[in-house]
Amino acid sequence: MGDRTTVQCRSGEKAVSLRGFYQLGYVTRNLEGAIKLLGAGFDLSDFNHFDVDLPLRTPTGSKTASVRVGTAWVGRVQVEVIQPISGFVDSYVASLPAEATDPTPRFHHVAVRRESIEEMERDVAELELPVVFRTGGAGVDSIFVDARSRLGHHLEFVCATPEGWAMLGWPGASS
Repeated sequence: MGDRTTVQCRSGEKAVSLRGFYQLGYVTRNLEGAIKLLGAGFDLSDFNHFDVDLPLRTPTGSKTASVRVGTAWVGRVQVEVIQPISGFVDSYVASLPAEATDPTPRFHHVAVRRESIEEMERDVAELELPVVFRTGGAGVDSIFVDARSRLGHHLEFVCATPEGWAMLGWPGASS
C-alpha cells in the first residue's frame, strides 16, 4: 500500500493517515429528513436503510448502541447518515443540532479502509488516540477512534471480508 513513512505532527504526535478513505459519516435527529435534504440538495439517492443494535467493545466494557442508518454511494465514496436511538450513543449525540426537530445532517466522521484486522489494530495503536469502541459482525470489523484533537472529528477504521464489502455495497465488490 505504499510507503509507511511516519510523519510527525505538533508535539511529536504521529500523523493520521487517511489512506483508504471511503466514507463521509453524518449524524442526524431524523434519518428520513436528513436523507431528503441530502437527496434534494446533493443528488444523492438510492439510500439503503437499516436499524441495527451494534454490540460494542468499549474501554469500559461491553455495550450496545441502537441506531438507524442510511447509506448511499457516490462513485467510490459512501455517505453514511446515522440517527442515534439509544444505548451507548454519546459520541453521536454530541454532534447533533441543538433543536430536536432539526433534521440537518451534521458531519461526524470519515472512515478508512484497511485490508486486515492486524493492519487496522496496528494503525490505531500507532496513533495513540482514544478508542471509543470496536465492533464487528457479518464480515465487517471496525474501530472507532476519537480523532477530534487532530482532525476535528472522529475516525473509523474498517476492514472486511469480500462478502462484507459486498454487503456494504463497495463498488466492484463481488457478492
